[in-house]
Amino acid sequence: MDWQLLGAQVLAGIANGALYFLVASGLTLLWGALGVVNLAHGSLFMVAAFGAALCIQQWGTTTGLAIALIVVPIAVALGAMALEMTLFRPIYVAGVWGQLLISFGLVLVINNLSRMAFGVEPQSVSPPPLLSGAIALGPLRLPSYQLAVVLTAALVALYLWVILGKSRTGRLIRAAVDDPKMLEAVGVDVRRLRTRVMGIAALLAGIAGVIAAPRGAINLQMDVSIVVIAFAIIVVGGLGAVWGALAAAMLIGVAETVSTMFIDRGGEIVIFMVMVLVLLARPTGFKTIAGRD
Repeated sequence: MDWQLLGAQVLAGIANGALYFLVASGLTLLWGALGVVNLAHGSLFMVAAFGAALCIQQWGTTTGLAIALIVVPIAVALGAMALEMTLFRPIYVAGVWGQLLISFGLVLVINNLSRMAFGVEPQSVSPPPLLSGAIALGPLRLPSYQLAVVLTAALVALYLWVILGKSRTGRLIRAAVDDPKMLEAVGVDVRRLRTRVMGIAALLAGIAGVIAAPRGAINLQMDVSIVVIAFAIIVVGGLGAVWGALAAAMLIGVAETVSTMFIDRGGEIVIFMVMVLVLLARPTGFKTIAGRD
């Protein structure tokens, strides 16, 4: 066993899991708390990655990435909130099937618009020089950008902990998980709450897309692949469970990358094997939200 390679794969898995968590945490809040199923969530991640590439190509690796981290997630969040108010809100009465149809249509529309705007060829950008090297930790050399990705996800997890545990929005989200009908009965404007949570979810997907841009090829298949992984994480972590999503994302990220040491192109198989094994042991997944069981 090459322990140095194993350590590198585990770190890469944690970095992948951090990205998966950023995407899945917003989606599980939206679906678990408010019953909104948005298949186009992965499209927001893809658009953010292309937007980050555009900023980096325009202003350079350091300044461009800094601008992208601020501008792109906010733009994605505002766009998602506009879509929620104009397209999703009128079809809530149709139930989950209406949401699936409208969001599937959005996947196709956004993908084709991205094809026209950015082209069909994959793009790639480099990380900033400051984060392009590696940090030695004993016999291991840990890529600096991987560590930065993990740190970013940790800061976002802290932000979510504050939002869910300390803010009025967080209390309303937790109440929606417990009893959404009671929330409406006491006069809470659930429509505005849905819009707000859609914005938070899109903001997280936007951050994930930006920090994913320097890690690999940016292509038009990113939307479907990331949303499939995000839904697997939601199932493993438990519907509406942010911290369950964190645990599931890390487990799936590490299992996916470590498995490449033994099998080729088996990432998707490993993800669903993990899902099946966890659900056999615990059918509700790692069901926790804001630190609660």
